[in-house]
Amino acid sequence: MSSFLALFNSGSHLLTGAGVVIVALIVSWFGGKKIGKVQEKGRADVAAAKVEADRVAVIANKQAKTIEEVKDVQAANNTLADDDARRKLHESSINGDS
Repeated sequence: MSSFLALFNSGSHLLTGAGVVIVALIVSWFGGKKIGKVQEKGRADVAAAKVEADRVAVIANKQAKTIEEVKDVQAANNTLADDDARRKLHESSINGDS
């Protein structure tokens, strides 16, 4: 009888150990899903940041080009004599008197 009780007692330890292993597997599975979601969100955030950085770079390049064109026009206008500047302004498409 005592050997039967010893077998039952060792069996309960075995069942407890198996239960702990099963619970550990379930917890690690749910933890892995959470980590996967966080990593996917991180990848999406990085991709969005790259798109935003590219957009900002395009805008900065366009602004730099516009500034360069304005400087060229200012330099060209500075070299004009007063009479030539008046004539150019009068012939401009913006002038409504033409």
